[in-house]
Amino acid sequence: MAADENDDLNRKVRKLAVDHAETRWLALRVDDDVKEIRADLRTVQRTQQEHTDILQEHTGRFDSIDAQLRSLTQLVGQVLERLEAPSDNQHDDSGA
Repeated sequence: MAADENDDLNRKVRKLAVDHAETRWLALRVDDDVKEIRADLRTVQRTQQEHTDILQEHTGRFDSIDAQLRSLTQLVGQVLERLEAPSDNQHDDSGA
């Protein structure tokens, strides 16, 4: 009976050793996956920052072009008003 108990204990110890080895392997695998995910995340964050910088640059350019376009539109409107004003006065003077 003592031999059976001894064999049973040896089997349990071997099983625990195998389980322990598997657990260590899985833990190392998880650590590797976490390192890979963190590296990927850093890459994504760098790319996102680059895109944010480009977007801000383009927004600045857009705002500048928009302001220039508004100014140009205003100038064209003023020129058109001046061109229309003398012709209206000529019709009023000749009709009176």
